Amino acid sequence: MIDQAISKLLAYGLQEGILNPKDQDYATNQLLYLLQKPSFEYIDPEEEIIDFFEVMDVLLEEAISRGIIEDELTQKDHFEAKLVDCLMPRPSQIDDRFRLLYKKAPRFATDDFYAFSKKTNYIKTRRIALNQQFEYEGKYTPLQISINLSKPEKDPLKIRHENALTQTDYPKCALCMENVGYYGNDKIASRSNHRVITLTINHEKDAWGFQYSPYSYFNEHCIVLKKEHIPMKVDSTTFAELIDFVNQFPHYLMGSNAGLPIVGGSILSHYHFQGGRTQFPIEKANVLKTYKEGKIEIDVLDWPVSTILVRGNNENKLLDMVNRIVNRWKTFDNEEIGILSKTTEEHNTVTPIVKINGANYYFYLVLRNNRTTETRPYGLFHPQDKYFHIKKENIGLIEVMGLAILPGRLDKELALIESVLQGNQQLDDLKELKAHREWVEELRLRKPDETPLTPWLQQEVGHVFEAVLEDCGVFKRNQQKEFLTFVEKAIR
Repeated sequence: MIDQAISKLLAYGLQEGILNPKDQDYATNQLLYLLQKPSFEYIDPEEEIIDFFEVMDVLLEEAISRGIIEDELTQKDHFEAKLVDCLMPRPSQIDDRFRLLYKKAPRFATDDFYAFSKKTNYIKTRRIALNQQFEYEGKYTPLQISINLSKPEKDPLKIRHENALTQTDYPKCALCMENVGYYGNDKIASRSNHRVITLTINHEKDAWGFQYSPYSYFNEHCIVLKKEHIPMKVDSTTFAELIDFVNQFPHYLMGSNAGLPIVGGSILSHYHFQGGRTQFPIEKANVLKTYKEGKIEIDVLDWPVSTILVRGNNENKLLDMVNRIVNRWKTFDNEEIGILSKTTEEHNTVTPIVKINGANYYFYLVLRNNRTTETRPYGLFHPQDKYFHIKKENIGLIEVMGLAILPGRLDKELALIESVLQGNQQLDDLKELKAHREWVEELRLRKPDETPLTPWLQQEVGHVFEAVLEDCGVFKRNQQKEFLTFVEKAIR
């Protein structure tokens, strides 16, 4: 049976263009070594289409039965990635293929690399398929809600502590180039089947890497990273780098987390961007007011997180306006509404997002502030504690664009809440719903009699996420006058 599974894996690699026929004997011997098998007979598979996951399940069970690995998810992930790596080209060969296809068209290169990353199961398609997704029709444009069953929830204070630590391990972080081909351990994910494309951005020759996210939150979710392990920042150089990337890959949107704790996502220790080929809710936001400075247009958006959209087809003039607004924001104070640019440290920053739309650049500037107080230790512009039962993690780049990444625990918890609302279980009997108690009691009062509960409850979750985003807005919806005043002074 194991000979048959090995044969199928080799045939899969050949069918999908992962394995070069000239390398088949080499790949076979690598697989035999890993599986501790001294002999082998190739069995020609009868299937026209080979199920990768079915074959891999057989090989992993065999590795467990032989005592090579334990029946534990992390060990299985590490071993699976190494089995796949036996079929794969060297990183330099992938890089060469990408460059060759790029000469024909940028989309040819990214399409091929994206497909390759899925075929090698670097992008965890089977786990991603478990995620739940729905839309929320709220006050703004419809928000996209996903319940992430692929990865665990992170506590913001723990993230802040981890980012402050001096990292001396190898690799230094999950984004470092040293991860390419790394087997993995209890703390570091499997990277044997990981490949990164080398890029030149903003005249820094071969100083950048391009890869896809293994747990894609949206279509072609990609990461662009500095090869040097340096911390996140957001400044005029960042804006020029984002523009240069979309110049090279005009079919992709690209953005950066803010470079400060709380408002900057989770990995602040390594300078990187995120993007992909999709349309986010923020792109459909209504415009409160438009200003025009020469050939540059500035839109103030009706969006829960305070956002300015700068539009124009002249790269230099657009960047001049972007820098003008950001420089003004970095020193902006309005104590009456809680905005202080500096106490013992800097607090004002932006989450920048860029895409090409027709002949114009669309440059989104999401205004952020990371100040904390004694009563709001997670952040004055972080979700309030009363919403932690739904969303406690930092609100970073992806979510300010209107895509919620909610913790996987909600899958079970929402099912239990629905059961309670239907009268099938008692709230007091369910310790899993302790954090939801007040919310469930509130839902009881508004529960519809006839409407199916599942879609109604999903909308209630969306309503909480919308409120979470509003908490992150430095200018609230009832402070539009102050927001417009800031913009008018900043652009002139």
